[in-house]
Amino acid sequence: MEAVDQATLAWLMDGDPAIRWQTLRDLSNADPSASEAARKSVVTEGWGRQIIDGLLPDGTWPHGRWTGSPWVPLLAMDFGMPADEPLFAAACRQFLDPQLSRKDLQSVAGFLKNMDICHIGFWLRIGAYICPADPRLSLLADCLEEFQMADGGWNCRIRPKPETRHSSLHTTFNVLEGLREAASSGIVGAGRYRAMEDRAAEFVLSHQYYKSDKTGKVINEQFTRTTFPSHWHYTVLRGLDFFRSTTWSNDPRSGDAKELLKSQRAPDGRWRLGTPIAGKLPFPIEKTGKESRWVTLKALRILAS
Repeated sequence: MEAVDQATLAWLMDGDPAIRWQTLRDLSNADPSASEAARKSVVTEGWGRQIIDGLLPDGTWPHGRWTGSPWVPLLAMDFGMPADEPLFAAACRQFLDPQLSRKDLQSVAGFLKNMDICHIGFWLRIGAYICPADPRLSLLADCLEEFQMADGGWNCRIRPKPETRHSSLHTTFNVLEGLREAASSGIVGAGRYRAMEDRAAEFVLSHQYYKSDKTGKVINEQFTRTTFPSHWHYTVLRGLDFFRSTTWSNDPRSGDAKELLKSQRAPDGRWRLGTPIAGKLPFPIEKTGKESRWVTLKALRILAS
């Protein structure tokens, strides 16, 4: 476990409300009430406010990658946007309702034939956060459980290529984030979720978060980038951050990935924002190649776990 120096802590606290409240929660000894109080500013200031202000008159976000749904709701959740913020919640429901009402998606077989598994994970994550009582969400969780592969992960390629036998790190984390939110909201029981997470963790750890389980070589150089936001893309940073609060965080097989993360720290103790994923963000967040509060926050809480 690494301690956070006070200068870096102060620098993080000078950032956007989305950074401040998570810094208080994850890197300080502040009372939980302090971080929750700081979180309220996400709605009224900075990036969170820009998400609300970016809504069109019809209550949706501009269509596009990464300016529309599900990308903007997922980004807002990363910021800590409260689920009960009226405009945000209404926009999420407006996006979700037609997806969950499609007649061809009323069974597990229908989902497998017609829908990308990653998007099922996105819908479940957003729905479990915004409207957990919606009975249609339980089918999403059932589908994801059904689609978990023998190696423990998931792969969206099974829709066009049913013969697929090896999981994808991209798909696995898109699914896990949805299932974790569903477990948190009571849609999925704790034991049921833990069983799925444990199998997925073994898949991830067998790859040391980013290496081939056969050759030991890096699967994809993009996995090593300090990118935010990651959208549907997998990175080591995203994977380590997901598991940091679990018993899997200290598994010896995570050591290589953590050393990679440490090696990316600049001499000033901060991390730079890596090459972004191609596409247009709804608004500028941080500058590529410059010190990044997002990456630094995530890296420090990973190393502090």
